[in-house]
Amino acid sequence: MIDKFHFSTVVSKGHLYKFLAMYASLERHCNSYRLYVLCANEESYQVLSKARFQNVEPVMLSTIEDEALLRAKENRIFHAYCWTLKPVFLNYVLNNHPDAKYFAHLDADLCFFNDPSLIFKENPNASLFLTHHRNSKDFFPYYDVTGIYNTGFVGCVNDETARIAIKRWHEQCIDNCPIREDIERKLFGDQRYVESWPNEYPNTHIVSSFGANTALCNITDYEDTQKENTVYVSNQPLIFYHFSGLTIISETEFNICWYNHIDDQATIELIYKPNLILL
Repeated sequence: MIDKFHFSTVVSKGHLYKFLAMYASLERHCNSYRLYVLCANEESYQVLSKARFQNVEPVMLSTIEDEALLRAKENRIFHAYCWTLKPVFLNYVLNNHPDAKYFAHLDADLCFFNDPSLIFKENPNASLFLTHHRNSKDFFPYYDVTGIYNTGFVGCVNDETARIAIKRWHEQCIDNCPIREDIERKLFGDQRYVESWPNEYPNTHIVSSFGANTALCNITDYEDTQKENTVYVSNQPLIFYHFSGLTIISETEFNICWYNHIDDQATIELIYKPNLILL
């Protein structure tokens, strides 16, 4: 039987707790999936191997580290190396576990509030799926830094177009995955390479739902409501939220975002508190 989804993610020991919340949210909202987890250090691999979570397959970093990747590891800091691993591991899953209808890289700090099928139903025949940052006014200047699309989620199917695009993204990030923005060359980590996809690969779908990759950079443009246990952003179901900047201070204290302030009480009550409960 072919799985509906094969998801990939990269987890370090510092982000393992965020991954656990994402996994719990997928278990609640997604059917027929397999989540492949590239463990960036031994500690995270040991935890996930012993936990034996349903639908989760931890993979040791050494499993995928070839000569090219090891050379890249030597010339960048750990954070940049983890960014490099995103397309590398998605490419690995696509080639080694091809029996799924859809594939996607998921950043470890995502949390699902609804079925991810809603994303792919927008254009079931597309080869590649990207989410726009949709930056609010305060975040408009960041387009010059992070680019148009957010690679916390990158989806695809297993067709020739997707295989070519993902492999090229893999090679580009091994070659250069800068931790600091290069505005002149339009580079920032793994993110800006995908900006060329809509022109290079006509079967690329830009996800239209406000509820996909909702995040701090765009949430102030939406009205958050809840109807019959479903959270909506501007009357569209919230599919997943990207909790960048969230940190644990203690067992009872969290900093919900260390680089910006969230004032809207509905956002805190309907989106952040459920994630904190999972954490």
